[in-house]
Amino acid sequence: MPDSESTPDAGPEPLALAAGVHQLCACGRSRHGWFCDGAHLGSGRVAFELRLAEPATVPMCRCGRSHCYPLCDGRHAQPRRRPWWRPW
Repeated sequence: MPDSESTPDAGPEPLALAAGVHQLCACGRSRHGWFCDGAHLGSGRVAFELRLAEPATVPMCRCGRSHCYPLCDGRHAQPRRRPWWRPW
């Protein structure tokens, strides 16, 4: 069975946003999809603030490996490294 990283679903999800300030969910608990609804309170995480001067389509991370989550940084395409102590 192939890894989830090798399937086409592992790539970014494009999200069209209008110009302005957007609060994006960085904890994964939001009931409003990619937009923060305050569900992160008590988790130690904060919303990701994105300021756009003009309308744009931004790539959103679907694999969870991005270092700038919730935005995609392309880590879904990199091979996953196993720890040296785990040969399988």
